[in-house]
Amino acid sequence: MLTFKIRLPELPISAEDIYSNAVGLLFPDNVRTFHGDPGSHITYISERFGDMKLSLLDPHDQDERVLFAHHIWNSGIQMAEFISDASDPAKEGKKDGTGLEGIVSVLAGAEEVVLSDYPSPALLANTKANVERNIPRELQQKLTVRGHEWGVLTDEFSKAYSNHFSRILCADCLWMDGEHYGLAQSMEHFLSHKDNARVWVIAGFHTGRAKLASFFDIAAQAGLETEYIWERDADGNEREWVRERNGGQEDATGRNKWLVIALLKRKEASSTEKVGKHEQFFASMLMQKSNRHT
Repeated sequence: MLTFKIRLPELPISAEDIYSNAVGLLFPDNVRTFHGDPGSHITYISERFGDMKLSLLDPHDQDERVLFAHHIWNSGIQMAEFISDASDPAKEGKKDGTGLEGIVSVLAGAEEVVLSDYPSPALLANTKANVERNIPRELQQKLTVRGHEWGVLTDEFSKAYSNHFSRILCADCLWMDGEHYGLAQSMEHFLSHKDNARVWVIAGFHTGRAKLASFFDIAAQAGLETEYIWERDADGNEREWVRERNGGQEDATGRNKWLVIALLKRKEASSTEKVGKHEQFFASMLMQKSNRHT
């Protein structure tokens, strides 16, 4: 199960902890979507690269708190698992509160990684600390941490990396529908014009299916079409993506077990015959099941 990839610190067990842990046993569909407490740490358990200790931000102001970057989310864990299973030496740009996906990408062989997040000094400092803790010193030069606010494309970083990345990874960034336009603009701005350039998107349903569906419409307006899209739960089961399930009356508890996974490409990009190893891996998983479509 996806949540078994995370180990929390051993702390004295309270009555509240016993109740919280029992809920998952009594109601197996009630999967926790995020992990860890602000200012603490968690351990990501990687079969390929070993345990990784990740510190979590202790937010001190409202801008930091509303980002919810002081937890690690199931979509980030799933992204890290996919990267571990399919290494591809490519340029990658990422958005993540702990730096997990970027750390795994460097260890998997990416030649250049830029970890971007909201330009909060405390948030970026926490990410840098996780990088230094988990990546060997001789590999750290492959990764840089930069601040970036979605849709703000006139700063030095945005100008320097315009159309630069062959892979952009986005984990659990779709829950704020008011930020969809800025996010899509940044993706289009930073994505390379090469035929095999792709954006990976993984997001949870914890704020509702409609918000996720609207992002893919906005991305299309920005010039990024959905090449593949499907759903995967915490146990690895997969099903077809739909914009609405059960007539819009989808059970909130049940949907929290699921993630949407999508590959986006520029509208002018060629078909998957020229796609790189990462996407071939995703596509091969896709074809193991019955036909899926966007």
